[in-house]
Amino acid sequence: MCFFRLIWFSLAINIEVVSDESVLLARAALCGVLHLLKNDNAGFEVSPGLHNRQLRGAQILLQNRSCPSVATFVVQRLALLFILALLMAVPTLWAQVPGNYRVNAKESQIEIHLFKGGFLSALGDNHIIALAHFSGTANLSRTNPWKAELSGDAASLKVIDPGGTPSERKEVQDIMLGPQQLDVTHFPSIELHSLLFDPTNQDTTWRLEANVTLHGATRKTKFSLDCRQTGDQLQIRGKKMFKLTDFNVRPFSTAFGAVKVKNDFEVTYYIILDRIP
Repeated sequence: MCFFRLIWFSLAINIEVVSDESVLLARAALCGVLHLLKNDNAGFEVSPGLHNRQLRGAQILLQNRSCPSVATFVVQRLALLFILALLMAVPTLWAQVPGNYRVNAKESQIEIHLFKGGFLSALGDNHIIALAHFSGTANLSRTNPWKAELSGDAASLKVIDPGGTPSERKEVQDIMLGPQQLDVTHFPSIELHSLLFDPTNQDTTWRLEANVTLHGATRKTKFSLDCRQTGDQLQIRGKKMFKLTDFNVRPFSTAFGAVKVKNDFEVTYYIILDRIP
């Protein structure tokens, strides 16, 4: 955390004129302040960073030495640390404001990338498929575990390959949505339901473990989410590799497998969440 480095730098530039005992006391003070900044609701923890031996040494110095200058130094540094913590730590720790959020489908984007394979792969094409219709919510509670839900309309998957003709894109789309592939008539929805959702020790990285359902098959999946906040909006970016066979989908092939779609496919997402008043 960069603001902790700044706090330590502010402390360090003022301790050159004091004794080694003062340095130890100052480090003990810093330890105590950072420990107070622990934010359980956001899943954020700061390790005290001092060994028990150092803490015991600081305690002995406080008990056995009478040194007004050292005491003054510690009090001054403690006050400075509290001010820096209020000015810098609070906005960072609470960058993701707790509350209820709704997916802004107009500004969000979910794409599936399929890759060509086979002996004659040069005759095939990579494909980009957009999920046109989807919705979702996220609850970032102060007291309860975070939750996220996302639901998409499988029939709204649309081939948007930059190359090829409209008729070629339609042919790929019809095969993809048809009974031999996704069979959207019988499996109309794509679902994500969170199992574990919380921040990591990095401000802008969240971890998400969720059940993902496609083609009637559900798989537990882990995501690493890059998150930013602007006002009452959260911006989430990332990508994740899957296998078609994990969802009981047989990769499409032609010419006896000489031209085919690879089993591995990638989902990229840019999700905008609007805070609900």
